[in-house]
Amino acid sequence: MKHLAVTSILVATLAAPFAFSAAESVERGRDVGDGNVLYDSPYDPKKVDGVTFVAPTVAYPYFEIVVPLGDWTEGKGATLSKVVVNGVDSDSFYVFVDGFSHVQSGWITRDADSAPNVVIVTRSVWHNDEDTTIDIHVSAADRSEPIVKSVNAKAPGSGGVPKGWTRYQSLVLTEPAGLARENEPVEISLTARAEDCADIEKELRLFSVDDGGALTPVAVQTFNPRRFIGRPPGTSNPNYLQHPSQMVEAVFLASVPALASRVYVALYGNDKPSPAPAADTDLKVGGDFPGVVVENKYFVTDLDDSSGQVKSFRIKGRDDKPAPLLTNSLTLAAHWNPDSFSDNGKWGHTFAWNPPDDTTVTANGPIMFRITNRGRMPDWTPQVYASVTYTFYSNSPYMKCTTVTEVRDELNASAIRNGELVLDTHLVDHFVWREKNGALRTIRTAHGPNWQDEWGTRVDQDVPWLAMTNESEGYGVGEVIASSISFNTNRGEATTHRAAFYLYYHHFWNVPLTYFTRGWVYPFSDYQRGPIVKVDPGSTYVEKMAFYPVYLGDGDERYAAFDKATTQIQQPLVQRWGR
Repeated sequence: MKHLAVTSILVATLAAPFAFSAAESVERGRDVGDGNVLYDSPYDPKKVDGVTFVAPTVAYPYFEIVVPLGDWTEGKGATLSKVVVNGVDSDSFYVFVDGFSHVQSGWITRDADSAPNVVIVTRSVWHNDEDTTIDIHVSAADRSEPIVKSVNAKAPGSGGVPKGWTRYQSLVLTEPAGLARENEPVEISLTARAEDCADIEKELRLFSVDDGGALTPVAVQTFNPRRFIGRPPGTSNPNYLQHPSQMVEAVFLASVPALASRVYVALYGNDKPSPAPAADTDLKVGGDFPGVVVENKYFVTDLDDSSGQVKSFRIKGRDDKPAPLLTNSLTLAAHWNPDSFSDNGKWGHTFAWNPPDDTTVTANGPIMFRITNRGRMPDWTPQVYASVTYTFYSNSPYMKCTTVTEVRDELNASAIRNGELVLDTHLVDHFVWREKNGALRTIRTAHGPNWQDEWGTRVDQDVPWLAMTNESEGYGVGEVIASSISFNTNRGEATTHRAAFYLYYHHFWNVPLTYFTRGWVYPFSDYQRGPIVKVDPGSTYVEKMAFYPVYLGDGDERYAAFDKATTQIQQPLVQRWGR
């Protein structure tokens, strides 16, 4: 068997070049060393005539200062050790010798006494029209003190950062799907050396960069700041692994044309920053946690006072015949689960938390509100732990939801479910969904065709979206699926049984309800109920999705809102960090 496995690998390896020959190389630029990837800088490092100030572009998203030193004649063992720009230490610099990059370190010479055409590059910010001094520190084998070469130059009149800022990180956002993005929320994280700024959360400012290099301030919301103190006082910090740092997360709204890219620059290192621009927000959060009311210009969502689960949706935007409140009268929980059902014959639902074991508000600002409720499954399946996270954005017609269901002790399960929205039956009349092959499907909200199959139909558990709609009144609420996975931390694969979405219409209940739910372990799926499934500890079920209450379109655009949201959520703006 071992021999067969090795043979298979060899065959696949030999066949690979034929498939690879059709691949497009993404290398661009010029050769800067034997075997190195091509270097796509706007300058030729072999032909730098004077100090060059570089501003970020989509193709090359860096602030740089390029300094030609000419020929090095000051001995062997010379290594670039530090670059200082107007008194600010650079934390990113490198060397070219006659156009070749020394990728292993900043060495200029080793055994030779000289080196031709030395060029130093520092990824440092610069300021328009500023007199700039670049101090280049080089250690040499036969010198006890570093050699310092100072070069003076005047920065260009445009393309630089506002005065006062000393550090930057750049980001390119690319639209991958052919759908123009307008005010799309983008979440980022930044980390910096502790000495590079006093407080990155307070100092952070964000700018967009246009094609001409002009910087425009962008409103940004920061959250979740943290610090790494490094080694204990009195000990050294020999490398980046122990160096003190600070970190922050942030969110902003980005607009990028279809299949295009845009550069953004995050600035910090300014202990007297100018006021940040205020966000143009429609996001409002009111009430006490966890039972807050969240709204923007598209919808209002009420979270239950006890459990923190979504209680109801109210759609905005139609004064004539507005949609009724979307909820259910049985539990007052439009978002019903995660839930679990075991051999004791009793359910545990997250809507029954009273309250959750823990509630965490990660972010609460003008651009984003995020709340997480978590704890042991309430009531009757204590073997299961769950968390439910809701994220709301300014100017966004949908809210995001992430849930995690973890079986910590062996569970005799009849059901483990998530992804469930439940409405009063009179509110909707159809289920609609988009298949993974692109087909659009619908059925009436009606009981299954027989006593055994009480669900109307089953749908793949990872379809792009599914919704309950009122076709006569032209509204609905959808669930857009970003991802849906299961795993086991002990065995790799989680216990699953007949995983699918099940679409139900319970007209015979005392309070008639219509809903869909994703069964992960679901012998309960048949009305005559299958036998119990033992679920292994460590089995974990995760979903990332968005809830979208919306008025339906007309004609071919009937469900265009769900398709557009699917593209936005499954193919978000691509992030590529410059430095």
